[in-house]
Amino acid sequence: MILFAVFLAGCGTSGGDLALNTDTKSDSSKKPKIPVGTNMEANVLDAEKDSSDSEKMQELLDEIEQELDRPNISQEDIKRGWYYASEDDKKFGTPSSWIWLDDGKNSRWISPNAIEEKDYFELSDLCVQTAGSYVISCLDAEIASCEYIAKSECRCIEGSKWNEDQGCILTDENGEYVYISQDEIKKGWYTGLPNEKKLGTPLNWIWIDAGQDSRWQNPSPQ
Repeated sequence: MILFAVFLAGCGTSGGDLALNTDTKSDSSKKPKIPVGTNMEANVLDAEKDSSDSEKMQELLDEIEQELDRPNISQEDIKRGWYYASEDDKKFGTPSSWIWLDDGKNSRWISPNAIEEKDYFELSDLCVQTAGSYVISCLDAEIASCEYIAKSECRCIEGSKWNEDQGCILTDENGEYVYISQDEIKKGWYTGLPNEKKLGTPLNWIWIDAGQDSRWQNPSPQ
């Protein structure tokens, strides 16, 4: 009897161990979860960074290629002091002192030394006579401290706009030039301040300072 009890006890212990081992094996056979952690996120960020760097590199290469495609300034251009070109078609090697003159189909890059001084004075007088302020380009004037602008220009006060032939001309609420009428031309004058000159006003007309009766008029009596 004693031997039989011991045998049963031994069997029970062995069965318990088997059950425990079976459960452990069952747990370890489950598929592990795929970790979503900083490593994967870092890989995504690295990919985006690489893409951004690639785009910047391509932009840089495009700029270099554009520079290489620019024609060089010639000795003839330098001796002449200018060459025809749009503002964006500046030739490689053009001196930094050269300025771009907007003249429609005849627009060009030009050395300040190639521009006649009388052109500046005439433009300045026309600008000032019509209440504008003539600003000299630092490239032209070689002044140590002045506002940098690409070229000399006339700046008209509000309510008027620059016209190449007549200076600062009066504009309406839509920013369009106000034209002189035929009646005003026949009369020989119209009231207005210096900045209220009308487009089409004869070039020989002058501004007369007469307070509230100030006017643009024909200096020659009719």
